[in-house]
Order: sequence, then structure tokens, then C-alpha cells
Amino acid sequence: MTSSFLVFGLIFAVIAGGIIYLSYIQAKKRREAFAAFAAMNGWAYTPSNHALARQWRGDPFDKGDNRRAINALNGDFHGRTFVAFDYSYQTHSTDSKGNRTTTTHEYGVVVMRMAGALPHLQVTHEGIFGGAFANALGFRDIQFESDQFNRAFRVKAHDERFGHAVIHPRMMEMLLARGEIGWRMDGDSLIGWTRGDHNPHQVLGRLDLLKNVIDQVPPYVWRDYAGVDPR
Repeated sequence: MTSSFLVFGLIFAVIAGGIIYLSYIQAKKRREAFAAFAAMNGWAYTPSNHALARQWRGDPFDKGDNRRAINALNGDFHGRTFVAFDYSYQTHSTDSKGNRTTTTHEYGVVVMRMAGALPHLQVTHEGIFGGAFANALGFRDIQFESDQFNRAFRVKAHDERFGHAVIHPRMMEMLLARGEIGWRMDGDSLIGWTRGDHNPHQVLGRLDLLKNVIDQVPPYVWRDYAGVDPR
């Protein structure tokens, strides 16, 4: 019986060691891919910058513990400053037998600097992000004339007039065509996020989406709410 336990323990140790090694190799390849991607585009790459995990509030931040930001890219995208990174946090649960389970939640985050600070506005996919958390903060789910858009997205804003000014028909059309991530205006930051990690190709696409969102904001909105001239 003792020898059987030893054999089982040895097999378990080998499997666990193999999993750890594969995870290490995958993480190393991921770091190398992002470093090469940054160099190709003239951007800065930082393997870890956990201060980014505490820089903003709201989804997907402010949850769990062991919050981490890795594979951070910083640079300029068509004249707009940005940062993109892998974000993760952990939550814990205990079953009836006292066994503790830790779950790691991972997100791909892209943040683009805007010309000025705008009121809070969050656009997420209906039924996936933002529901309970946003409602707890008192943000209303704004309805628009497009039933298709209402079914696809949840829009929250402190100022409903501002929400309607930003989410105009052309913005709705653009988001229905390619609104693959949730995003939020937070001061002068436009924050985009989605569950799971992202690859360099996805980072480019999501930066382009955020740029399009900023470009679609009408000039009068920048003047009236941010006091800046977008030109």
C-alpha cells in the first residue's frame, strides 16, 4: 500500500511539474511576442506594472485580491496615447467541507487618453457585463430608438442627455458592426476590456475601436462637457 502511494505521489508530482513548466514556457513566449510587437511599432513594453491594476475604478477593477497587470504596452496610436495590458485578480470560495478554492479572473485591457475629461459613460454587452455592479452605483440603463442596439448593449451614464449625445445613430451603427469589447469613459481615459487575455492582433483592433469611439464623439460634446476643441 505504501509503495502504491509513493508511485501515485511520484506520478502526481511529474504531472504537476509538467503543467508548471508548460505554463512557464507559454508565459515566456507571450512576453517575447509582446516585446517584439512593441519594438515593431515603436512602443514601450513592460513585463509587469501592477500599479496599473489600481489606477482606475469600476469594471473590471476593484474586485478580488492579488490584482496584477502584466505585458503592458505604452505608446502612441494614430496620435493618441494608450496603454494595454493583461489584468487579473483572484476570488476565493469555501465549500461545506472547508475546502478553499481560488479562481483567477483574466481580462485584456486597453486604455486610450482622450482630449479632455468627459462624464461617466459605460457601454457593455447586455447580460454579460456591468449589470449588478453598475446598478448598485445608480447608473441608469439608457434606452435608444434602435431596438437592435438596445438588445445588444447596456448603456449606463450619470447624465442621460450626455449618453444620448454620444451614442448617436452613427455610433450605434459602428458599435453594432464591431463593438466586441465593453468600454467606459472615465475622466480623460477611455477604458476598454474583455474577458480573457488578448494577443497583439486583438490589441491593434481594440485600439482602433477606441480611436473610432473618440472620433465619433460630436465636436459640441467636447466643447460643452470637456471645454476643449477637438480639432
